[in-house]
Amino acid sequence: MQRTQEYQTLLYACQQEGCPICRLLQESTQRYLRAWQYEHFTDVGIREELRRTRGFCHTHTWQLVHLGAALPIAQAYRDIISDIIEQLQSGQHEVQPPSGSLLRRFFEAKQEASRCPACQQQRKAEERYISSLRQALLDEAFYAQFTESQGLCLPHFQLASTLKLSSTPGDWLARLRKAQLSCLQRLDGQLGELIRKHDYRFKDEPRGPEMKSWQRAAGLVAGEE
Repeated sequence: MQRTQEYQTLLYACQQEGCPICRLLQESTQRYLRAWQYEHFTDVGIREELRRTRGFCHTHTWQLVHLGAALPIAQAYRDIISDIIEQLQSGQHEVQPPSGSLLRRFFEAKQEASRCPACQQQRKAEERYISSLRQALLDEAFYAQFTESQGLCLPHFQLASTLKLSSTPGDWLARLRKAQLSCLQRLDGQLGELIRKHDYRFKDEPRGPEMKSWQRAAGLVAGEE
């Protein structure tokens, strides 16, 4: 075999602890995410592709959060949130979840009939909470509190909107969509403020809750960590 650079890289990885392929994949992914964070997030083509896929998957979104990619996440995920706001305002029935999202993994796990007891318990609890949420949305006090919250992440919003459960009387779906829209619009405004305050002309303005909006956007688009 010709001793290429990749050969040398593999050889070095074999001298380290653990699976050499796992190690090299982790390093490669880390390089990709750092390149996106510092260089590629402004690229129009890359931004459009990310918009189409509804952001990075859950794992890589949170890797970017831990890398401190505040402005890149704020700008890229605001695009996605703006698209969801438009869909809700236009009355579209379904909001597509992000690729690699918790929701997609939920259905994949069900199809694979996972034997993990903890996974089975989690799915049962998820269905139970969604059923309770639908009923609670008809209560005015809960609805007001929910509207002032950060709202559901997009995977759970899609799941809450479409999951086949026993029928809940009342127009809970319209109330869910209206409340979620309010939450998204509030976050969209905070992301706009965060992006504006990254401009040197406004860097001395008082800082508020908008400074953590990029982390909330990551959790909303991909699901909480």
